[in-house]
Amino acid sequence: MKSFQRGTSLRPLKLLLLCPVLLPMLLIGCKAGASKRTEASGQTSEPQPSGPQPSITTITLGPETIRTSVKRMGINLSGQSFYDSGQMLRNLTFRNPGFEGEIWQSILRCKSVTANSCTDENQYTQWPAGFLNGAHFEFISGPAKGESGTLLSSSAATPPLGVTLSFNALPKALAANDFILVRMDKPGHAEAGWWPNLSGGATLSTETKDLAPGTLGRQALSLNASAPLQSAAVSSYFDSFQGHSFVQLHGVYRLQFHAKPTSASHTLDVKLERLDTSRGIESLFSKSIPLVPGWHDYSFDFPTNETGFSVGTVGLTFTAHETSLLLDDVSLTPATHPANNPTAFRDEVVQTLRDLHPGVLRYMDNGTDFGSSLDNMLTPAFGRQRAGASTQSTLAEDIPIGLHEFLVLCQAIGAEPWYAMAPGTSPAESAALVEYLAGPSTTPYGAKRAALGQLKPWTEVFPTIHLELGNEEWNSRSFAGSSIADPTVYGQRAGQVFGAARTSPYFRPGNFDLILGAWSAVPWWTGQELASTSNVDSAAVAPYLFAEFNDGSSPEAIFGPMLAQPEQLDSRPDGAMALQLKAAQSAPHPVHLAVYEVNMGSMTGTASQSEIDESVPSMGGGLAVADHMLLMLRDLGVTTQAFFSLPEFQNDFTAPSGPKRTMPLWGAVVDMGGNTNLRRPQFLALQMLNQAILPNLIAAHLSGPNPTWNQPESNNDKIKLPNAHELQTFAFADGPRRSLILFNLSRTASHPVVFNGANAPSGAVEQTLLTSSRITDSNEILAKVKPVTTQNSHFNPAAPFQLPPFSMTVLTWTAPH
Repeated sequence: MKSFQRGTSLRPLKLLLLCPVLLPMLLIGCKAGASKRTEASGQTSEPQPSGPQPSITTITLGPETIRTSVKRMGINLSGQSFYDSGQMLRNLTFRNPGFEGEIWQSILRCKSVTANSCTDENQYTQWPAGFLNGAHFEFISGPAKGESGTLLSSSAATPPLGVTLSFNALPKALAANDFILVRMDKPGHAEAGWWPNLSGGATLSTETKDLAPGTLGRQALSLNASAPLQSAAVSSYFDSFQGHSFVQLHGVYRLQFHAKPTSASHTLDVKLERLDTSRGIESLFSKSIPLVPGWHDYSFDFPTNETGFSVGTVGLTFTAHETSLLLDDVSLTPATHPANNPTAFRDEVVQTLRDLHPGVLRYMDNGTDFGSSLDNMLTPAFGRQRAGASTQSTLAEDIPIGLHEFLVLCQAIGAEPWYAMAPGTSPAESAALVEYLAGPSTTPYGAKRAALGQLKPWTEVFPTIHLELGNEEWNSRSFAGSSIADPTVYGQRAGQVFGAARTSPYFRPGNFDLILGAWSAVPWWTGQELASTSNVDSAAVAPYLFAEFNDGSSPEAIFGPMLAQPEQLDSRPDGAMALQLKAAQSAPHPVHLAVYEVNMGSMTGTASQSEIDESVPSMGGGLAVADHMLLMLRDLGVTTQAFFSLPEFQNDFTAPSGPKRTMPLWGAVVDMGGNTNLRRPQFLALQMLNQAILPNLIAAHLSGPNPTWNQPESNNDKIKLPNAHELQTFAFADGPRRSLILFNLSRTASHPVVFNGANAPSGAVEQTLLTSSRITDSNEILAKVKPVTTQNSHFNPAAPFQLPPFSMTVLTWTAPH
């Protein structure tokens, strides 16, 4: 989609003021008020009768194991942006640092055909006439599958139809609904990804012949302003989200670039400044640089000291005033590179991921990589071309994050890589990708890997590498130009591409998980894909929660259905995810079910902005997502899941009327290294899950009271569920290590529980609680929701343990020998 503990509150402080003698016993309430306490979990201090009480739920752990080879929950890396939490790379001029050209790779669907033409179905295509002239084409489905050639011409869209592609007549007849893949190089536009400012007749142009020695790219930018009063400038802007900073500059930074003067005057003006919205312009670096004739490398270190209060766009500007010059390979990075961060990503981003400790990290660069080739994805950043695919755009301004950089990041944080390949990936590229990942350094693509700094195969680094063909190939509305929105055709194409991967001599089934992307809302679609494919291991879906948000009239109207929906989807036979599992298991070649994206999905409805802000990034939202992921693991066996996503501060909310609204999605964080460093409840809940998840999921049986509520049909996502369970339990084991995750989904009631069985917690137990004063609390501005961990050295499984309303509790301990 695009295009997804325990809180400190006044109430525990009041308890401490009333009962100062209990200060060392943070989890024990006052005797007089213990029966009413709902804000802190733990065991009461009063002696209890032996054995479980009738009003107390008993949780019996084990002994049976119900899931093995369990992974920690994963997350999507998502894409870059120059304005919010998507600023993830060390080089802050990451959009097009090498001033490179474009490659274009798109998939179209022929609505109508002639012997020598194909007319696409998308009438909203933005490409002008001639946009694809000279492109290479190949039919990837239908009677003419495999036929290829060069496009003679392309028209503009003519509603109700899209562009028409013309070529020489082919030996095989074409048919309506055939899919055609087009590829082309589009050199030029070296200034793409930069903001130009020209005066006095100055110009910018692309230089392709006079390049810096050793440069990896094929282009440089020419600033032509040698006449009197002429000026040519290009700027790279970042951190430009109004009212919030996502990147604070502190410590020594280094500016580097290649330059060559091409006129008599040799001075280049460079400045870096923050256009602070409250304190005015803050100059970070300013210098007039006399350029040496010929190509030379320039490097400048300078101190910065932003401390979280600076807010406003940062601009790096190169200005040629009455001079002309060539510019290439620009970087703005911290001057030092910590030994514990070998990646291309900012230190704060790497630390955030390490804190989350995901089992899987999924690469899907929000479309920037959809039009790329494998070779381009393996080219270092200064030589990497911008890549376009969308029919709704005529210029791609950003290079994708490189595959090598992504794998180094996965290695640094200890996560298995999940790589969403470009949808136009060819069978030959698929085999070459396996060679790059698994082949020795003596092979062509193994040598590419070694040249990038990774000598041994990546398959010796990661237990499993997950490869997916495309991203949401069913979703032609969001990804026009990069979708194969026909389940049979996509299944056949995936079978062909993954079949080529399996023919590689370096392919070992145990090293790879080959993934077919499916449509979570339509199990039939998944079934059709699987019925027409082969060579795949998994089918992946994106079961977002709470997609349509209309009724915000009360907390119960919001959070009753929100917290019931995971059980509705995952634990009932007619639930959408249960039906997806049935489709995966009943396929001609049964496959695993995986989750490529999951989060709150509140994109549409009539809810007000204040209702959205109080609900989507809330304590309740964090519980719903975490419970959903664990239910899919326990009840459906989905061991590979990826939350969406690490960055993305906010996106648009579509409402039928009224003022424009936004949704605080999809990011798990507010920022990383900005002016708050806050993490949303979804992040905190996932962090707790990943601290607790162990390789074996063991049974946790409930007896005695098992409280439920009847959820009537809601105007939010039409959620309806009788007997929705307030208590959800998930137990894990690994040798002597044990953990238990407990949810109380009640919005009002605290529930006491006791524990039984050979695996019951006892002795030294660590307790972590996630809750807050209100279910609507969030961390958007202040950290209202925070995990709290305490140590209980004498945990008694038979003593009542309180689970506060709308809470998640994690217990971890070591079983006695």
